[in-house]
Amino acid sequence: MKTIRSLERGLEVLALFDEPRSYGLAEIHQRTGIAKATLLRILLTLEQKKLVWRAIADGAYRRTRGVVPRNLTEERCFRTGELAAPFLERLQKKAIWPSDLLVYRDYKLELVESSRRRSNLGIQLYRVGYRVDLFLSAPGRAFLAFCSPERLTDILDDASRNPPKNLRAQSVIRNELDQILEETRRLGYGGRDSLFGGSDLDIRDYDDLLDAIAVPVIGKQGLIGCMNMVWPRKYRLRAKIVREFLPEMQQTAADIANEADLRLNA
Repeated sequence: MKTIRSLERGLEVLALFDEPRSYGLAEIHQRTGIAKATLLRILLTLEQKKLVWRAIADGAYRRTRGVVPRNLTEERCFRTGELAAPFLERLQKKAIWPSDLLVYRDYKLELVESSRRRSNLGIQLYRVGYRVDLFLSAPGRAFLAFCSPERLTDILDDASRNPPKNLRAQSVIRNELDQILEETRRLGYGGRDSLFGGSDLDIRDYDDLLDAIAVPVIGKQGLIGCMNMVWPRKYRLRAKIVREFLPEMQQTAADIANEADLRLNA
């Protein structure tokens, strides 16, 4: 009796996702030998059947929540990014400038989804899983300002034991953090430090040339993560972004939180 070749190929692709990691189209082609045109049809079918999803941040495919057992924290991180994608896309279409969604994990914020690839503005791309400074980045400051006092104490205790590599971050912790967080709470958003280049390195050694603001994503069970908006620093747009798009950002954050409450905490 003959087997169904198309089904065999679909199952071969699906079997790749037994590992909790992502795959680009080129790697799937390399590992399976299936033509890319056929792979695109298979992957579209798997997406429509909710077995895989494709992140807009990096264009890579991942297995959908619940299909593969994962560490619970990792599971929620991936799922939050999956749920946030359409809201980030909607915001980017309105504002032009892209946004990232980041969640807290092991004393850093971790990128779980981004609309940067959709913007076509030549803005620096970061992969899903990229880990972001808490003390200098806009999302980090928004997170610290709106997290629980217990979480903030834990983060500061860790920073005392394991000081950040970036000397500017060390200076902020010692001299400016209380004032920065107070202002962030008053304004309702966090702003990127003017001496932050986007990594643990000094801005003289690495600079992505961006500026950003960020708002908290707060669900019924507390702070889920933070969502930013980024643009080239040379344009000096922060006041304009706040004036024109902060309400849209806050509404998008609320929509993501509501979706997470509905889908993750059911």
